[in-house]
Amino acid sequence: MALFYFIRHGETEWNAEGRLCGRTDVPLSDVGRRQAQLLAVRLKLIPFAALYSSPLRRAFETAMILGHAIGREPQADPRLVELSYGAWEGRTYDESKRSSPEIYRAWEQDPGGNAPPEGESGEQLIGRVKPFLADVAQRHPSGNIAVVCHRTVCRLLACHIMGVPLAEYRKRILMDNSALNVFANDEGKWRVVTLNDTSHLNALPAAPTSEPHSE
Repeated sequence: MALFYFIRHGETEWNAEGRLCGRTDVPLSDVGRRQAQLLAVRLKLIPFAALYSSPLRRAFETAMILGHAIGREPQADPRLVELSYGAWEGRTYDESKRSSPEIYRAWEQDPGGNAPPEGESGEQLIGRVKPFLADVAQRHPSGNIAVVCHRTVCRLLACHIMGVPLAEYRKRILMDNSALNVFANDEGKWRVVTLNDTSHLNALPAAPTSEPHSE
């Protein structure tokens, strides 16, 4: 059996402001780096066979911090990049809604089948992430594997494994910054072991937010 540790990157300034990051290559904030360091402390005694990462800076920097602790160099894979929010990137949810209300309403009802303007749907994202999952499962039939990626990637993978309709991923699956998710693969049979675990962040003071963190 193999355990795949899928990790959402640490916080960015855009996350804290409730802005949609998507493919925009924003870096970690100081808070995000501290989150990654706390996660690295938590995982450093686990023997990992490999470390994979989205090439976007916020994910790869998180992976570099983790890799230093676990003794693995992160391997970038473009299939792990975040959902493209197209014309909405850099905007808040409210700004996106005001800019294209009908498209936003359709996306809010079914983000699996609908996409932001010039962006990507959940179905399109899972279509590129499932081959990555199959590749690493074949490459690592046993052991522990770490994967640093993004909010929507983790949410959609959890839905895919649990059989939750992709239309419901934003309503049913929470995914905080630096969240740890563990997916087990036993001879091709997948199950969720841990979902959205951020207990390693207990050392950080809680910061109030006026809206959900962005994706």
